[in-house]
Amino acid sequence: MSTQTETRTETGLSETTLNLVALGAAIGANAERAFRAHQSHLEALGVSKEDMIEAVNMALRVKGDPHQMMLALAESTLTEGGGCCGGACACEDEGKEKGGSGEDCGCH
Repeated sequence: MSTQTETRTETGLSETTLNLVALGAAIGANAERAFRAHQSHLEALGVSKEDMIEAVNMALRVKGDPHQMMLALAESTLTEGGGCCGGACACEDEGKEKGGSGEDCGCH
């Protein structure tokens, strides 16, 4: 994180912390303009790319959990034995379309 001494906002958090949170929130909201604005502000504060990447990765993990849970729900309820609802499939791995491998592919 930035080694500069920063003034605290009225919330008690530093500008760096607030902008890292906002950077992650922009990822969660798919807000490109907000992402670019907070990235620019963080660069001006001297925050490293590595710290920004850490914030983005955390946001992506948080954002991805509900997606993975819904995918698991769809697979367990819509396919027998938890087949592939948009996930990796043996026939797709071979460059074929779902269901294109005959009976040996569970992606029909």
